[in-house]
Amino acid sequence: MSELSKRIITALVLLTLVWGWYFHLSSPWFGLVLSLIGLVASCEIVLMMKLRKPLVYMFSAAVMWALFAWSADISWLLFGSFAWFFSFVMISRHEQGSFADFFAAIWLLSWVFLFALTIAETHATALGQSLVIGACLAVWTSDTAAYFVGKKWGRRKLCPAISPGKSVEGALGAMLFAVPVAVICWVSWDVLPVALALALACVVVIAGILGDLSESSVKRLAGAKDSGQWLPGHGGILDRIDAIIMAVPISWLLWRLV
Repeated sequence: MSELSKRIITALVLLTLVWGWYFHLSSPWFGLVLSLIGLVASCEIVLMMKLRKPLVYMFSAAVMWALFAWSADISWLLFGSFAWFFSFVMISRHEQGSFADFFAAIWLLSWVFLFALTIAETHATALGQSLVIGACLAVWTSDTAAYFVGKKWGRRKLCPAISPGKSVEGALGAMLFAVPVAVICWVSWDVLPVALALALACVVVIAGILGDLSESSVKRLAGAKDSGQWLPGHGGILDRIDAIIMAVPISWLLWRLV
């Protein structure tokens, strides 16, 4: 089976599973699955960064996500960060550890947690769901447009030190195609008026690009091609949610402010 066939089949299966989970799974099962996704992504980060004694960090992450499943609250991220840093200090007393790798892991873990918190908070209302769906559709459109526009017209590198394949032209193409998608969704679903939807859409698309670059920079630091091998043709769970882990929380934050 070709790599493209694997990607298409995996994408269709994932779309079906996510659709069923997001729209048809009630509490507490919805929160449990969300916590499981967060835990798997956290374990991917630990293994990708090759942190010493990874089981210690995974156990800390498991406790944090168990608390999150019990009650979605930002406090558990503070608990997790404290537990992880305490573990890092204790381990580094006897075995030399890289703080750069540890910090990169905490950086990604924090965004994964904020993403999960946003999903949990917005899922309770139709407007919240519409906000998240619009943001996700915009980010996925952005990824597709950036790829094809960059491949056709890309000349100037966007951030070659992190991701040599991304171009300024691709980013502009992403804005051109993805912003209208978010605006149409949010206006037609009465999430925001046109002017605010346009402003928020621009920020969300930029946040999606930064989220993608964020994971790429961590993978480059770790010398890894993918965050995991769970998904044939796609890599790991973190590879699939890298752009939306930053875009969705930012959209929620700004939406609450306006």
